[in-house]
Amino acid sequence: MRALLILVLSLFLATMVYAQTSRRDSASSYLERGNQWLKKGEVERAIEDFSLAVSSDPTLDQAYFNRGVARERKGDAEGALSDYNKALRLNARNLDAYLSRGILFTQRKEYEAALGDFEAASAINPRDPRAWINRGATNHMRRDFAAALQNYTQAVNLAPKDARAWAGRGGTRFFLGDLAGALADLQQALRLNPRLALAYNQRAEIWLQQSAPDKALADAEKAIQCDPTIAEVWATRGEAWFAKGKLERAVSDYDEALKLNPQFTQVWCNRGIVQLQLKQDAAAEQDFARCRELGSSLSPYVEQWLQAQRKKREAK
Repeated sequence: MRALLILVLSLFLATMVYAQTSRRDSASSYLERGNQWLKKGEVERAIEDFSLAVSSDPTLDQAYFNRGVARERKGDAEGALSDYNKALRLNARNLDAYLSRGILFTQRKEYEAALGDFEAASAINPRDPRAWINRGATNHMRRDFAAALQNYTQAVNLAPKDARAWAGRGGTRFFLGDLAGALADLQQALRLNPRLALAYNQRAEIWLQQSAPDKALADAEKAIQCDPTIAEVWATRGEAWFAKGKLERAVSDYDEALKLNPQFTQVWCNRGIVQLQLKQDAAAEQDFARCRELGSSLSPYVEQWLQAQRKKREAK
């Protein structure tokens, strides 16, 4: 009886081990197939396979992380955040999950949460430049330019061939008023990556500040050629056209920027000013109203014009 009991238990344990191994193998297969779909841009199919991987092995943190990436590409920020959270509960050393969740927090303007994730990523691997670059970007967005400069400098020291680190530091130096340092960093970024749209765009902003609209226009056009999906590059070329007195072209570029980012407050204000000069009063007033709705204050000149418009309507 004892021998029979041992045999039964052995068979039971072997069956359990086989089932667990089988589930892990299935999960790995679904995970790999999902990765292939994601590379091909088939986001929905990737999500389906990552979900099958999770069902097969609920402890597989990488499947949750990859599904989060796919959901984020689909535009499902809440679903992505939920998956990143689950991946990190299963594996508190998943560096990529901290980075991705931190970027998502930055996009949601939850800067303190973002910085916490990037610091956690740095603790896992202090020599990974991505954490320092993202810390720099987050501090820049929260207007702590001194901290951003330190973060980007650390990234440059760790990865001197990473164009993003140089471009980020160049952008921060621009906001700190160090135009010579900014130009040097941006030129180095473009030597490393001649297709880096944001570096061209930032250099165009410097040319505008230095009253060199032709140089600004050339760089803005290069930025658009490199990546026409970034709203900022269209906005900058609009500013360059405005500086050259080409008002209709400026409006056209501002239109493109607002298609890509309808929340781009400064562009609403800028387009309103151009519409004002084109004597398109109704359109200008609508743009200024939208600018206010988004929480931006208007210049005294624009406020005076709006008051004059109201008085005209009241008089009628």
